Amino acid sequence: MIFGIFALLSTMIRAETATTEVTRDYCSLPDPIYADGVSAADFGAAGWSYANAANWADFVVTCGGSFQSPIEIVTSGSTQESVQPQINYKSKDANTAYEEANKPYTKEYEGEYSEIEVTDASGSVIRYYAKQFHIHTPSEHTIDGKYYDLEIHFVHQAIQDDEQDCNKVKNKLTVFGIMFQETASATDYEVFKPWFDSNATGEVESFDLNDFFSKMSDNTYYHYNGSLTTLPCSQTVNWVVFQQALPISSTQLKQFQDFLSDSTVFPIKHNNRPIQHLNGRKILKGTAIAASVTEIPDVEASFAQTLAMAILMIVFLIQ
Repeated sequence: MIFGIFALLSTMIRAETATTEVTRDYCSLPDPIYADGVSAADFGAAGWSYANAANWADFVVTCGGSFQSPIEIVTSGSTQESVQPQINYKSKDANTAYEEANKPYTKEYEGEYSEIEVTDASGSVIRYYAKQFHIHTPSEHTIDGKYYDLEIHFVHQAIQDDEQDCNKVKNKLTVFGIMFQETASATDYEVFKPWFDSNATGEVESFDLNDFFSKMSDNTYYHYNGSLTTLPCSQTVNWVVFQQALPISSTQLKQFQDFLSDSTVFPIKHNNRPIQHLNGRKILKGTAIAASVTEIPDVEASFAQTLAMAILMIVFLIQ
């Protein structure tokens, strides 16, 4: 099977305040395929864990698919793009709140606060909204075989409305992954503090992506088609993984690690899925440059061949 070419042209992220009443219909992810005698009800907080991650496909067949995540990113095997992507981040509205989600398998903030507009090769605009960001420790992706202390995922989901038909949206999610490494000189990230502050309200009222990206001196990224890294492992994700690991303090890293010691989901004290086979997928490499426009290529591959890639343009504006 050959995947069609997909291009992200002109991305805009527009923030909305927490008080804005907005109703959106999000594109549903593909239905998971369960093994005989297995249902979604079998996978509550106590029904699965990372200790048996290698056997998830025995229960959820989707987890044994050919385009699973995470993967090992071998930098020497990636395709270098000639176009140098450019990124410009602007501060988000300070009134926008991020609510902490009650998830047994990660620390996560949820909210409806940012829009990404994506134009495919046919000229059709596809819109995603940032839904949540969450953590895995140690990292799920590896770069040249190296695991990092923590990986944060920014998850965006496509929507259905009068202007957009979910049936025409191939990948329902776009996820950005950023690595973190424990560093003695690192200062604490304000956005992480409410997760562990017993007096916190459970929300972050001000958050700027510049908190992370402005610290990057190397904006190299790797881009491929993959899946969710938790059940039901839906194969509908555009992955963009940045190469440079950002610093994280020993204090904050330990807080995340201590969180993993309290749940039956983490009998082996981590929440990173094992590396999955690449299965012939193409990995693209680019370098983001701070500017007003971002150009990022997208990966569309099959086992037999990879189609010629379209050039993308993304504009990140968090207002």
